[in-house]
Amino acid sequence: MQYMGGKSRVSTELANLLNIYIYIYEKPFVSLFCGACSIESKVKAKKKILNDKHEHLIEMLRAVQNGYELPDYVSEDQYQYIKEHRDDDKALSGFVGFACLFGGKWFGSYARGNGRNYAADGKRSLLRKMQGMQNAEFLCMDYRDVSIPENAVVYADPPYAGTTGYTVGKFDSAEFWEYMRVLSEKHLVFISEQNAPEDFVPIWEKDLKRNICCNADKRFTVTEKLFVHKSRINDLTR
Repeated sequence: MQYMGGKSRVSTELANLLNIYIYIYEKPFVSLFCGACSIESKVKAKKKILNDKHEHLIEMLRAVQNGYELPDYVSEDQYQYIKEHRDDDKALSGFVGFACLFGGKWFGSYARGNGRNYAADGKRSLLRKMQGMQNAEFLCMDYRDVSIPENAVVYADPPYAGTTGYTVGKFDSAEFWEYMRVLSEKHLVFISEQNAPEDFVPIWEKDLKRNICCNADKRFTVTEKLFVHKSRINDLTR
């Protein structure tokens, strides 16, 4: 699965960090922007609530959780047909739109080259992840509408400010950070971003190479960070 803003390269590190606090406090886990679930599938919590506003993505995750059979191959003609009829089978559209494309943006350019079977690769990846999400409740709503259990560990990986937006519309970063302050009053909230307001403190960071096209010369370095509100720092050292 290819997903813009995905955390596959740092998913193990971030999941291990989250697991520490889920284990210590025996907390439920909530992800407000689950996306391709690279981290969420590795989080070890008895109760998982995984939300994303992308309807086709969530339909796909729910369907696969319930045994939906994904295709092993998708031709370019099939890709175009599904793209043009994406609401006929939302689970299939969610899979094809993310697994069989180039660049990570839903139903971007059809992926070709090197004899690689993108559908088969995406299917294997998703089925592997689903082994860690059989206990998950998948939701599709605005992140502010998610009902969060008492004393939860909350993870938020929003569209990064100033970068290419997701397919569900514009994102208000200022409003997001204000809501993170509110949530942090009752929950242990972790936010993935490159930058944050001054009252949020980075507790982890790592430099990564990224590119937005097939030209390796146009790669650039970003620093992925994990933030918590400064009022919760003491909770991380107990």
